[in-house]
Amino acid sequence: MSMNGKKDFSVGVPLPLERAGRGAVEGMTAAAEQCLFRGEPIAWLTVPTTKTVVTENAFGDSEASERPGRKNHFILYGGNKYKREEFYQMAFP
Repeated sequence: MSMNGKKDFSVGVPLPLERAGRGAVEGMTAAAEQCLFRGEPIAWLTVPTTKTVVTENAFGDSEASERPGRKNHFILYGGNKYKREEFYQMAFP
């Protein structure tokens, strides 16, 4: 806290990786490394969708616009694209 009793947000708390001597640059390279599951590459794929929203107009034509919708998440493994439940059924029968 500063002298006037307010919090000083400019002072940062070191993150656990920074305390261990690893900085943010190393964290990014570790995240970029390829993940393996049972010796084969595995990846997480996020596919954004759009939804069409129609706004009714009492005086003329209705307006349609596209907005970001929900995101679909898939697992890429063995050359196939799986939803989470499908992947579990395939990997752990």
